Amino acid sequence: MAPSVSDDARDVIGTVTYRHESEPLSLRQLREYVSGTGDDLALWADAAAAAIRPVPPLFYHAACRPVVAESDLLEDGQYSFLGVRGVTGSTMSGGQRFEVLAPVYLGDVLSVEERLLSIDEKQGRSGPLVITTTEADYRNQRGELVARYRQTIIFV
Repeated sequence: MAPSVSDDARDVIGTVTYRHESEPLSLRQLREYVSGTGDDLALWADAAAAAIRPVPPLFYHAACRPVVAESDLLEDGQYSFLGVRGVTGSTMSGGQRFEVLAPVYLGDVLSVEERLLSIDEKQGRSGPLVITTTEADYRNQRGELVARYRQTIIFV
C-alpha cells in the first residue's frame, strides 16, 4: 500500500506536535539506562558522586519518553505518538541528528517540544515516498536549551 498524507497533517507543518515533561531524573532511571547501553555502571554506584556528574549525553532522550503500557503500543512495538499523525505507510529511518548543548544532571526536570518541520512527497525508483522531518528542543527546569534532536522518517 502506498504512503499517504492527510490534509490535517499538512496543516500542522511548522507547529508544535508533541510536548512532554519528565519526572525529576533519578539515579534509578539512570542506572537502568546505563545498564541497557553497555556503559560502565560502576561510574554510577556512588550516589553522592553521581549527583554532581553530568548524565550521559543521550540520556535526556530516553528520560523524556513517557512510560506506557505494552497494550498501548502499536502492532510494531512503537509508541502511538511517534511519527506524524495523518501520515501513513511502512516506515524506515531517514536519519537522526543529536546536538547536546548543555549538561544535564540528576534531579533535573526536562521538557521536550517537537515541531513538524516538513512533509515532502516524492517519487522513488520503486514508487511514492513521503519524507517527514521533525525537530525537538529539550529544556531543563530553568528553561535552558540542553539538546536538540532532528529526525527524518521515510514512509513507503
